[in-house]
Amino acid sequence: MRGRTWALPALLVVTVGLGGCGHETVTQAAGKPSSAAPVGDWLSTSVTTGGAPKALVAGTRISLGFADGALRADAGCNSMSGPVRFDGGALIVDSLAQTDMGCPDGRNEQDQFVSTFLTAHPAYSYDGHRLELSTGDTDIVFGPKETVQPDLPLQGTRWEVTHLTRGPAPSASPDPNSSVSAAAAPSGAYLQFADGRVTGSDGCNSLFGDAAIAGEHITFGPIATTKKACPQMTGTDDVRAVLTGTVRWRIDHNVLTLTNADGTGLQLQAPPDAGVVTPPCCKPMVTGTPTPAYANDLPTTANTAEPADVPPGY
Repeated sequence: MRGRTWALPALLVVTVGLGGCGHETVTQAAGKPSSAAPVGDWLSTSVTTGGAPKALVAGTRISLGFADGALRADAGCNSMSGPVRFDGGALIVDSLAQTDMGCPDGRNEQDQFVSTFLTAHPAYSYDGHRLELSTGDTDIVFGPKETVQPDLPLQGTRWEVTHLTRGPAPSASPDPNSSVSAAAAPSGAYLQFADGRVTGSDGCNSLFGDAAIAGEHITFGPIATTKKACPQMTGTDDVRAVLTGTVRWRIDHNVLTLTNADGTGLQLQAPPDAGVVTPPCCKPMVTGTPTPAYANDLPTTANTAEPADVPPGY
């Protein structure tokens, strides 16, 4: 994952308390202490229950992130987080804060399976390249995220805008109780970055302008748009409003998050490979055909920008 900010994708946070094939399997609830504790982001590569492989919901993996004494976990629907420590060969998580998204297709049940497993003080084995967690009945093996599921590149990828977000400003002090709210983005909105420029659509009008990428920030210049009238379509102004000034960006595999200095943002997704399930924060909620566009295509300005040169093809 690029960037350092962890954002909870849903609206409500609840508390989850204690719940009841890799290579070498650990079978005790407390094993031999490892020489080091895992850090960074990890994705499941195998799950075994009762000695047999356990199938996860199609397209999902269990993800864990460790940083500064905190654990972040995701099993395909809700995000979970809480303090973590490693003691006596076991991963100790006494409680998890969890977002409250409703997800179909067995992902709610998979969340419960993972939260129960993590709060059962599983034994851990870690060698820097492989993490294994085990209770008496369940064994989960993880590999480094950058190896198991690399991030897509920011430039050259078509990023479809799926959600308008609002949360803490990037400059705000860390708050474990903070969360990010999300609303559906206009259908058809997308962005593409290349050669210091951004092109795309706000769902109604085409947009284009300068976008200088430096580290984990993008500095947007004036954004110009075509001029179409799209009755009953909302959210287009919100899409363009994020693309002002300096914006923080972060990619998690095929999901791009843009966060403006005021805490507003966009969540975007690259067209997934077959079988890859969209994270819950970025699941498109707009159904049906996009609202038809009307009127002429003359370039105009947005966000108090001056007109930009119209790229070929507009």
